[in-house]
Amino acid sequence: MDLFPSTGGPDGRGGHTPDEWAETLARTVAHLAAQLTLSQVRLRALATELQERDAVDQATVASRVRAIAAAEGGGYLRENLGEALVELIDVEALERELLAYLDENGGV
Repeated sequence: MDLFPSTGGPDGRGGHTPDEWAETLARTVAHLAAQLTLSQVRLRALATELQERDAVDQATVASRVRAIAAAEGGGYLRENLGEALVELIDVEALERELLAYLDENGGV
């Protein structure tokens, strides 16, 4: 399996060296991690405000998180990983780990 796609450049790799591909991959992962972090921060802020205003019941939300994770978590994981990574990663094991994490942390 060729990890670096060929797009017909002079070196047969679209003009990019393996080091350039590695740097591009690292930057992509870092960008995705930053996006995920911002989403987590925003969700935490929203949850904190709702909890402080007694607008939601924390136990009910935790239960809902666990139920959605159990019903739809595997699909979300596959969608977010993409086809290539799904072939490399044991998604079922990752899904079990996610549900175990939620169980150990009260659904949050």
